[in-house]
This record gives sequence, structure tokens and C-alpha cells, in this order.
Amino acid sequence: MEFVKLAVEERKDTGTARVRRLRRGGRVPAVLYGLGKPNAELSIGGEDFETFLHSGSKLLELQLGGSGVQAIVRDIQHDPLTDEVLHVDLLRIDEHHEIEAKVEFEFKGIAKGVSDGGVFESVLSDVVLRCTPSRLPKKIVVDVSGLALHDAVTVKDLPLPQGVKVLHHKPDDHVCHCVVQKVVSLEPATPAAGEAPAEPERIGGKKPEEGEAEEGGKPAAGAKKEGEKAEKGGEAKAEKKEAKK
Repeated sequence: MEFVKLAVEERKDTGTARVRRLRRGGRVPAVLYGLGKPNAELSIGGEDFETFLHSGSKLLELQLGGSGVQAIVRDIQHDPLTDEVLHVDLLRIDEHHEIEAKVEFEFKGIAKGVSDGGVFESVLSDVVLRCTPSRLPKKIVVDVSGLALHDAVTVKDLPLPQGVKVLHHKPDDHVCHCVVQKVVSLEPATPAAGEAPAEPERIGGKKPEEGEAEEGGKPAAGAKKEGEKAEKGGEAKAEKKEAKK
């Protein structure tokens, strides 16, 4: 990856009001640190920085006071509503020493397993690489057109330049794969032939026993029959008493 030259200016005023005026003037506040040197407060032209971002590079050669300083973009703060760049963190680097940087994947082609009913899934969107600045790729292009059903591209399969190492992942970790599409049925299960449908589940109480009243004061079927028997027995005793009189 090549270094992109970018003109910057040193800024001494770091108050909130001055930073706002700086942004209104079309410039972006930044800080440069690293390599055991003091932090430097800088400002970058907003349009120039947007052009740099669209280039896909992460390496900068900052033009400051007639000299060039090599740096890598470590962090960018965006406005959550407008996506405007609010602040940039820059890390000093040495082209002869290894750096660590996040690089995104670009998946090219259509997996042949899709025609067999499979679904292509990207497991990782980027990886952190360690290498010298000149070996750092802008992106990692992965050709997935030969990916059959149940096949995967792993970390060890990545087309990386010599001397580039992948951090935080094992060699067999999947970058992407083509798997069988899972179908989830939303239809309720139907009982098999000869089976009675399941009784609806009661919420907040147990099923009333025979003779107990159901919820809401309505007597259960067993309780109703017992009450009818008692009522008939009482009427028969009353008739016998009347006959004796």
C-alpha cells in the first residue's frame, strides 16, 4: 500500500468553541501520536481527507512544515446524524517496522453451491493484519465462485502477500461458507392419526378436580351432578314428612 500525501496544519487552540469554528471552516481536527514523541494537534482539510478515504488507503505522509511524517489512521469519529468526520486519530509509523491494521474483505463472484440450494454466508467482514506498511493490502479480494455446497474459505486459504500475518483468528476459522438453507415452519404441529388434540394449557392455576368450582365461580361438571342429587334427596324427605302428618 502506498502512502498518500496530505497537507496538514498545526493547531494550538484546542477549546470547544475554536474546534467548532475550525469545522465550520471546512477543516477536521486531528491528533498525531506514537513512536515516543509528543502528541501534535493538527487540522486537515475536510475535502482532502474525504478524497483520501475514498482512495482505500490507510497510510498517510503528512506534509507539515516542509517535512513528511508517515502515519496510519487509527480512529475516525463521525457525527451520528450527519456522518460528518468530527475527529481523526493518527499514529506515527516507520516504514521499516511492522504495523497492525484492519483490512476489509471483498467477496467476488457467486458461489456455485447456491444453484444446488445452498446459501452463501460471510462469517467475517474484516481481519487485523500485521506487516510492514509496504505489504499492507487495501482490501482482501476473495473469489467465491468455486465454493460448493458445504464448502468454506478459511483464514489459511486467504490470498495474502508474503510476510503478512492474520491476528486474532485461527487458521481453520471460516471467512465465508456455503451452507444448506434452514427452513423454519411457523405452522402449528398437527396431531397424528388416532391422537386427541392437546388440551390448551391453563395459565395461572391447576385443572380443577371433580367436585371443585372452576375459575370465575362456575361449578365444575362433577360438582353440578352432586348438587342435583342432594337437592332431589331433600325433596323426597320433605314429601315423607307431609305424608305422616
